Amino acid sequence: RAPAGTRLTAWPVPSRLMDLLGTTGALSADRAVGGCDLFHHTDYVLPEVSPRTPQVMTLHDLAFLRNGWHTARDAYSLSRIVARARRRCAGFLVPSARTARDCVERLGLAEDRVFVTPLGVEQRFFAAARSEPDAGARPYLLALGTVEPRKNHVRLMRAFESVAAKVPDVELHIAGPWGWRFEEVRAAHARSKVRDRIRFLGHVPDDRLATTIAGAAGVCYVSLFEGFGLPVLEAMAAGVPVVTSDIDPMREVAGNSAVLVDPYDVDAIADGLSSLLLDEALRRRLRQLGPARARTFDWATCATATLAAYEALAA
Repeated sequence: RAPAGTRLTAWPVPSRLMDLLGTTGALSADRAVGGCDLFHHTDYVLPEVSPRTPQVMTLHDLAFLRNGWHTARDAYSLSRIVARARRRCAGFLVPSARTARDCVERLGLAEDRVFVTPLGVEQRFFAAARSEPDAGARPYLLALGTVEPRKNHVRLMRAFESVAAKVPDVELHIAGPWGWRFEEVRAAHARSKVRDRIRFLGHVPDDRLATTIAGAAGVCYVSLFEGFGLPVLEAMAAGVPVVTSDIDPMREVAGNSAVLVDPYDVDAIADGLSSLLLDEALRRRLRQLGPARARTFDWATCATATLAAYEALAA
């Protein structure tokens, strides 16, 4: 529901058309929806906007500035978009304090142009929580994320070999679409001694995601670089113990409610996963702490922080 004095206009437009909108000078994006007091670019798409309209942009992370996390073509394209946004936008919204620091240090943005608006977790993940995974079902560890180098699946599968030797019936389920440079993951899977216990689920639809997470014995999210890490929040909301990377954004999200490991250390990942499965006291503690931690991240708080940024930037 829109607050008094606010007009909602729904105008679904494919991103490619948004890229082209206004390039001929005939129509700007803000004029296309009847005008606005502030235009928010919510992703790395930057249509033309009237010069008189204040603009802000969400930067989810700056992975495109680091070698190996994007294709050269994508990194070049994203860098150009953000360079244009730096000239046009009054401010930037980011999901974590780490990304805010990256914006200041890597992009040279003034601190008062960067606003942290942490994401929230949907109620359906809390509702899907179980006291324990279904009795009689084969236990599985769940990894979430596009299959690409940044998500660290090769090290995860190597770590799982050690875990599989200690817990004979456990499986590793990898949920996410195939991205770029996935050939390394396929090759690692083919070499794995326990490849018959590693399943690739592909993209899991939204209507099945919460139950897929809630049914896991543990969630492993050991990315090498992230801007926020929403899957960690979703797993904690569902009461599922989590192993995640000991990097700034994951520490911001998880606090003391997950097992943090060095994502470059296969043995550390294996130890974290083993403790998740075998240490009952740890499991109970994380199942209690996780939902409480996740409740501190909600969309109402995100909306309030976003509105505060709008008001500051449109003043």
